[in-house]
Amino acid sequence: TSSVASASYVINLTVATPVFTPAAGTYNNKQSVTLSTTTTTGATIYYTINGATPTTSSTKYTTAIAVSSAKTIKAIGVLSGYTTSAVASASYAFTVATPSFSVSAGTYSKAQSVTLSCATTGATIYYTTNGSTPTTSSSKYSAAISVSATKTIKAIAVLTGYTTSSVASASYTIGAVTIKKISLVP
Repeated sequence: TSSVASASYVINLTVATPVFTPAAGTYNNKQSVTLSTTTTTGATIYYTINGATPTTSSTKYTTAIAVSSAKTIKAIGVLSGYTTSAVASASYAFTVATPSFSVSAGTYSKAQSVTLSCATTGATIYYTTNGSTPTTSSSKYSAAISVSATKTIKAIAVLTGYTTSSVASASYTIGAVTIKKISLVP
């Protein structure tokens, strides 16, 4: 008779760490963040949006989280009979998109009507036409800017809870087009 063989097995079932979609990062518009534990079916996710470590007393995840200002979301996955997942964390920051000009900088023979726009929904644009750096005390953009003489337009965009955009700049030269007279010799 052989000796007795013995083996011990410990099954360590751990809930997969929650995944954030979209990933942490800096964005120009609000985001709708979804959480999932892709490899642990049936797990319940609990989360916080103030950077605190989540517990089963935290908010239970049921639908996408609207994020429109700087936040750190932390989440855990829980399932009966399993070890709670590691804490997942994602930080979201927001910067207003740099304003854009409807007419490219350059030299033109006649006056131009320049409109300003910003890809960040709800942002307010402030601008100058003398080449100085704009602030929130500068002119607030509301209608097309008529450029009938040489000038430089600079603009910023702002939105509460977001970092102010970079300064956009475009220089326009307005003047008559010079036509050179060419002599043709037969």
